[in-house]
Amino acid sequence: MTAQRGRGGRRAIAAAAAVAAWVAVASAGDDARALLDQVKALNQTTRKWTDRVQRMQLTVTDRRGGEAHRDLEILTKRYGSDANRSIMFFHAPPQVQGIGFLQWVAPSEPDRQWLYLPALQRTRQISGGARTESFAGTDFSYEDLSIMADVLDWGDDKGRAALAGEESVDGHASDIIELTTTPAADVTYAKIRLWLGRDDQVVRKYELVDAQGQTAKTLLLSDIRDVGGIPAAHRLEMRNERAGSHTLVELTELKYNTGLDDEVFTQRRLEKGAS
Repeated sequence: MTAQRGRGGRRAIAAAAAVAAWVAVASAGDDARALLDQVKALNQTTRKWTDRVQRMQLTVTDRRGGEAHRDLEILTKRYGSDANRSIMFFHAPPQVQGIGFLQWVAPSEPDRQWLYLPALQRTRQISGGARTESFAGTDFSYEDLSIMADVLDWGDDKGRAALAGEESVDGHASDIIELTTTPAADVTYAKIRLWLGRDDQVVRKYELVDAQGQTAKTLLLSDIRDVGGIPAAHRLEMRNERAGSHTLVELTELKYNTGLDDEVFTQRRLEKGAS
């Protein structure tokens, strides 16, 4: 009888511990989702913009310290239901001048991407395994560009959110939110972690984690400036932890709500090139 009571007591304790652990995980998930919802609400109200023009300089540094430089322009337009379209053109140096890239992202549809190579006068749609290839020799893949375009709008169908601790980034106390990807996200990364500032709800760091649980890439966002009431990073650095290379992005111009036409974000415009 005493032994049975002992076993019963241990089972009760184990069950209680399991319930407590489940409640803690559920609570962490609810808290993380609430934080992401706050960011989404800000992006739809006080930080809302309809289109954006960015000009930037890229410095790609390989593992031996060799550098390559790029000048890039990106035009982006937002649509309803968290959809957005962007088009990019390289302006320099000569070997990449005229290369264009078009991306359409919508929550209910597969992302669509096209690359235009002026030397071949050919447009190539990026799909399947090509999405993990390097974008124009940088440390960003086509998949990375797609993720950064809409990861903050993901719901639980694409990434189950949970709090994974806290850490200071550039002097800002930040909550670490971990998104465990699902098949609906259609990405090769198993998890995406982001560091969200508690004082300003600005993301200052991302980690892209592979299926083995290793950090494949780290994206750091800094030099945050207020542009028309919208906080925007003017310095981004993507580190390829496997290759030992990194790409530095420095914004030289940023404008919002310039009235970009829908025709800008078409294959026709892509093949026409930058104006």
